[in-house]
Amino acid sequence: MNDVRKGLEARFPGLHASIEKMLVEAEARYNQQAGQAASQFLLEHTLRTAAIAHKIAAMEGVDSFLPTLVALYHDAGKFHEGAYHQDRIPEEEHAALLAQKMLTEVGLERTAIESVLESLRALYDEHRPCIGPSRIVQDADRLEKLGALGVSAFFTKAALRGRGLVDALVQTLSRELTYARVAPRSMLTASGKKLALAQAPRTIAFFDNLLEQLESWGIASFECHTIVLDEDFRTRDGAIARGMEVSIAMLRACPDCEGPLALTHRRQQGIKCERFTARFQCAHCSYASETSLCLPLLA
Repeated sequence: MNDVRKGLEARFPGLHASIEKMLVEAEARYNQQAGQAASQFLLEHTLRTAAIAHKIAAMEGVDSFLPTLVALYHDAGKFHEGAYHQDRIPEEEHAALLAQKMLTEVGLERTAIESVLESLRALYDEHRPCIGPSRIVQDADRLEKLGALGVSAFFTKAALRGRGLVDALVQTLSRELTYARVAPRSMLTASGKKLALAQAPRTIAFFDNLLEQLESWGIASFECHTIVLDEDFRTRDGAIARGMEVSIAMLRACPDCEGPLALTHRRQQGIKCERFTARFQCAHCSYASETSLCLPLLA
């Protein structure tokens, strides 16, 4: 992270600190309005993503300045006006407007600003071509969620949201496993794919071991299902990729009455992605729970 900070400071003194301040204030406002404890998860995630973008750029043999700059702004619009997606405008649009104002004020050349804005808006918009810096940042953002780093971020976020271990696994493990299994197919750079092939199995192995240990000690018993979406998916580059597997981690039995749980699922278009929602319904009592994730975009 120091390499990113030093590189930006050398070209635009004070800009990195201004971005950090903006991210901290945005999360603080959101936490206040949501009644959550103070945190700086957004800033830390951003700095990690920028560091990974810097590494990928070096591996790809390209100048890291624009990719790391895009990475620093990529989540800047997440808590617009202290809310999360309240106005149904993609957060990358809000991020682009913030970046435009700050980068214009520091005197970044117009063509570079336009590249940053285009990259931000294209980052997860499947209707826009993902080119230039956005390809590196997309890979960096996904890689930040893999391996030991990704596992630590998973539990940090769960703690910040007040979730216990089992609840966190019920609510969000399906997303982590699905993204890990699909990760190599989601990378847009050769270097990103190489890194994903190394890190994704570590994510899966950790959670497999955790679930096994929880069951062996009688704490909680999970079972994992694979739902095969046997259809054509359009990749970010406009090609057609066949099939996708969604991993669903669910309790083996109802936590209230130990009755059997039925698994159903549905898909619907969200603000910027197609959402896959799995529902767990007890056959004997009123217990029901859901977990939801954006279907990964394939490279």
